[in-house]
Amino acid sequence: MEVKPVDHVVWKPSVALVVAGVSAAGFSLLALAVVSHGVWLQRVDEAISEAAHDFALGHPGWLGAMRAITVTGSTAVLGPATVFMCAVLVQRRMRRHALFAAVATLATLILRLILLGVIARPRPVDRLAAAGSWSFPSGHSTASATFAVVLALVCRRRWVTVGAGTWAVMVGVSRVALVVHWPSDVLGAWLFVLTVVPVVGVVVDGLYRPVNSAVRQSVLRPAGEPGTAPGGDGADDL
Repeated sequence: MEVKPVDHVVWKPSVALVVAGVSAAGFSLLALAVVSHGVWLQRVDEAISEAAHDFALGHPGWLGAMRAITVTGSTAVLGPATVFMCAVLVQRRMRRHALFAAVATLATLILRLILLGVIARPRPVDRLAAAGSWSFPSGHSTASATFAVVLALVCRRRWVTVGAGTWAVMVGVSRVALVVHWPSDVLGAWLFVLTVVPVVGVVVDGLYRPVNSAVRQSVLRPAGEPGTAPGGDGADDL
């Protein structure tokens, strides 16, 4: 995993909060339309889902590809992948980035489950793959988007960003293609992730550096000797 040293695990705090704010506004409007059973949203969702259903049944190759892609967005795949990513970051002494990855993953998982139960939106009826629980926001789309955004922010390589983003989009497309989620479920998942992950990054940046600095000073400073611990923030504060 290639990594560039950066001052923040996400964008600059001002940029991150703007991204989170805009995404939160979009997610709130979409969730309101879902809860209020907005006619326009239902029509769009139903039209796209019906077209996706008919296309998949008429193209077995496409259906098989979508089933294969959707598996990569499951917890069974992304759980171990996230643990591995965090382990690599810790091994590289990038503990702040590892903390960011872990907290962002757990935050999106827990908050999504809360939203899932509160909104309680039924899934489409004519599903082409097994699926349970409520529908909004999409779980596979949330998990894959979270992993992709975290990986892109940690690696800071254009090819990683493009590759991870393309994969996350395809996972979202597969959920619609298999008619296990409404299109707005997937859109809601992406907006949700772009709301939560930047905020987690800003919080981790804000809390980790002073805490880490204080710990380093207490450990490295000789007893009774004033001053700052040598070595600055160290590799752990990339």
